[in-house]
Amino acid sequence: MNSAPEGYAPTDHSSPYMDLIGRLYEQGSGEDYRLGMRVEEHHTNRLGQCHGAVLAALADVHLLRVIALTRKPRLTLVTVHLGLDYLSPAPLGSWMEGRGRIDRMGRSLCHSSGMIYADGKPVLRASGVFQVISDDRVKK
Repeated sequence: MNSAPEGYAPTDHSSPYMDLIGRLYEQGSGEDYRLGMRVEEHHTNRLGQCHGAVLAALADVHLLRVIALTRKPRLTLVTVHLGLDYLSPAPLGSWMEGRGRIDRMGRSLCHSSGMIYADGKPVLRASGVFQVISDDRVKK
């Protein structure tokens, strides 16, 4: 059930927290960048739908990567603000995909917004503000 649609490849994004959620897949770059995952049993709530916290984590990582991947070398960012509107449930087994855009790029703060879709149906609207972190603060 963990298969991704054609054209997606596993991301290089990893952290102890994201490793708990599971494999993320990506395709494209810039505003054509897509981040996705399959809703598995361990992502669900007692209603058998994707838990809201998993949706929030996917939105957070997606909006951040829409910005981070536009620069070489890739920017390191942390979330300052994340706004979420839950629109409908994402059922077990569905393919969730983030689509977004950069709204504003500053030297220290960047803004992006987008949607998460489950099998093509909108399930979450998100907007975020992210702070640029200097490389000397990044844990190696």
